Amino acid sequence: MRNRAVILSWVMSTGLVSAQPAKWDLMRFLNGDQLHGTFAGISAHGGTIWQREDVEEPVEFKPEKIRQVLLNGGRPVKSLPSLSSLTLVNGDRIPGKVTGLDDAFVTIETGFAGVLKIPRDQVGMVAPNPFGGRMFYHGPYLEEEWSMIHLDALDGLPPEPVEEKRVEPHEAQEQVKSDRWQFSGSAWYWRDGKSGTALIRKEGMPDRSILSFNLAWKSRLSLALGFHADFVRPRVPEGDAVPPNARARFVGGDASAFPVLFGSSYVLHFYMNSVMLYRCGFDAEGKSTAEHVRTTSYLTPFNELDRAAVELRSNRITGEISLFVNGQFVIQWSEGAGRDDAAGYAGKGTGWGFLVPSEKAAVRISEIVVAEWNGMPDSARSLQVDAQDIVLLANGTDRFSGKVLLIKDGELSMDGKYGEFRFPLEDVAEIRFAKTGLAEPREISSDETLIRFHPLGRISGKPVSGDQNALRILTGFAGELNVNLESAVMLDFNPSNHFLDDSDIPF
Repeated sequence: MRNRAVILSWVMSTGLVSAQPAKWDLMRFLNGDQLHGTFAGISAHGGTIWQREDVEEPVEFKPEKIRQVLLNGGRPVKSLPSLSSLTLVNGDRIPGKVTGLDDAFVTIETGFAGVLKIPRDQVGMVAPNPFGGRMFYHGPYLEEEWSMIHLDALDGLPPEPVEEKRVEPHEAQEQVKSDRWQFSGSAWYWRDGKSGTALIRKEGMPDRSILSFNLAWKSRLSLALGFHADFVRPRVPEGDAVPPNARARFVGGDASAFPVLFGSSYVLHFYMNSVMLYRCGFDAEGKSTAEHVRTTSYLTPFNELDRAAVELRSNRITGEISLFVNGQFVIQWSEGAGRDDAAGYAGKGTGWGFLVPSEKAAVRISEIVVAEWNGMPDSARSLQVDAQDIVLLANGTDRFSGKVLLIKDGELSMDGKYGEFRFPLEDVAEIRFAKTGLAEPREISSDETLIRFHPLGRISGKPVSGDQNALRILTGFAGELNVNLESAVMLDFNPSNHFLDDSDIPF
């Protein structure tokens, strides 16, 4: 075992990990090292088994040293066929079709563990038809799916120069170029760098869209989110890299460079105590314009937090733009045909991206989802109350409160204030259960692993045994489960519920 460990150390230090086969897994360690190869399962005493073509025998690693294993290059063997799911009080999201519910249990058919019966008090939400449409993106799992642009490199930043001197893992963070976002684990990081670099995807945002992500920050928050962006810029005189007023470095909240980076678009700028929306584009002379879209309130709850779940809903057709933070409605803007200047919706494209405008700010972005939006004005969570269940229909307007009695044969029965109601489950978007009926959430313990699925979902438990195709895990809500990994994209061995964590290497 000692000789094999020496060989692996040499493999990592010489940079051979960059030579990837067509199908590959990636192990990321807590100290920042990473190793390509093949995940081969869990041993009888809990070790993670790893194989490489250049090492004769499988090698076993202690799970407490591993941060994550990315399976099959972040691309599942088989994606889950449906977006329906239920969410547990501990944060697990179990993808599958809910087929039954009574006073004691919720029954769900899954594509990875068969039929599960979960105690009702462990289930906070059931979402038979979430989002109301297709999912276009869920991640990040792969760094190469993203690109970066800078005010001085609008067609994309050049590759980073390769350092001739080998950098030790504990030194690596000091060597990172300050004008680039960093990808680590399943998240993007910005670490107190110089402003001006946007992390972008140039397509994938439909006319009616939900864009959600988990956001965390250190010290103070400053983040710009560009959406419905076309990244188109006017022609400039030969020899000029960008329009003359595009060199702004966002001093004092200056937003004149937003359209230079995102083109015709909208940009939300998040601060600790407020959020501002800008209508971005160019005038007839090619000069960038960033017009502040005013509304009655700008206050946000960020000043008391260091992380939040952000959800943006935008409808290019009707001009509605709504912001939710941690499931609660914050603010809405109305653009489009109803505007006084009749200029219409400013966002002309399907792209989106992130930018940190301030010189001294650090953020982490993870769990990004882009999906179609059915026009639903509220989320069931924003209506959740202590003593009543909330049922939100998929038509986007109707909602009911009361006691959910039963789900059987594709139908939901509910005892409401004005009588008993029955709904076909296919017409239900979300069910949020009353807080008083839920068990206290249990923290994920240090010996548990998160299995993340594509396009959504996660399940936590202690690995008992397994191979590269399936893991047997011990869960706190359903006992031992045999989990098929064909729809899994990541094994998270050291998940953190806290942002400021020593194991979060980029911070």
